[in-house]
Amino acid sequence: MIWSALAATLWGGLYVVSQLAFQSHFPPATLSAARLLIGVLALLVALRRLPALWERRLALLGALVAATVLVQSFGTYLSGGAAGSLLTLMTPPFVALLAPIALGERTRPTQWAGIALGIGGAALVIGPAGAGSPFGDVLLVSASLFWALFTVLGARLVRSRGSLQVTAAACVWALPILIVASGLELALGTEIRLSGGAVLDILYLGLGATALGWWAWYRGVERAPAASAAVPFLLQPIVGVGLSIPIFHASLTIPFLAGSVLVASGMLVASRR
Repeated sequence: MIWSALAATLWGGLYVVSQLAFQSHFPPATLSAARLLIGVLALLVALRRLPALWERRLALLGALVAATVLVQSFGTYLSGGAAGSLLTLMTPPFVALLAPIALGERTRPTQWAGIALGIGGAALVIGPAGAGSPFGDVLLVSASLFWALFTVLGARLVRSRGSLQVTAAACVWALPILIVASGLELALGTEIRLSGGAVLDILYLGLGATALGWWAWYRGVERAPAASAAVPFLLQPIVGVGLSIPIFHASLTIPFLAGSVLVASGMLVASRR
């Protein structure tokens, strides 16, 4: 679970940093495209060559990456980072539901119990701040489903070819889709204000939340059953809300502490054999 936990920790900062970028007047589709471009370059440098691309399964994974990033970004833009941290936690239940169908991996009762504990803890961590735009909330739940599909449909590929190669190939396929979406957004008259803070935000999203985070996620799936690898995703809101305390001057509350304990308990329960 260490690799998946690393990914979830990096993604905990994703919603905080995205919210900062939106406040700097950097629009969602263009932020997604810039983030993925940096992520692709970093992954190709790490791979030291172009990955094999001409395969239908890789193109499908690329489409799922593009869909995840776009709806996640617009959902966060509409509903806020707190709602984003909470609603995208539907990924572990979706993975637990899909893994038996796509991979033939049975989801054990202890995994379901751990997921339930973790989601309850995440709801405590977010609290009333999780309420956002209804349409934004739908987009965020959709992002969870797309990422769960990306996880289970790519599992066999990463176990046979390695997480770095498959992640890089999927991102290369996704990049043109996001560039087109960004072009449409800018053609509609959306303004961009590229400040120094926004550049730092994009670098974190591209290098940390995308290149390193996505590789670490598939690294976890490569080494463990998909449902088990997905459980550390529940760390995401703890990191996100924890970062919000110094950045947005949020208060350290008892529900945050209680929710953190529940999430940690859920991870322990789900990892039991």
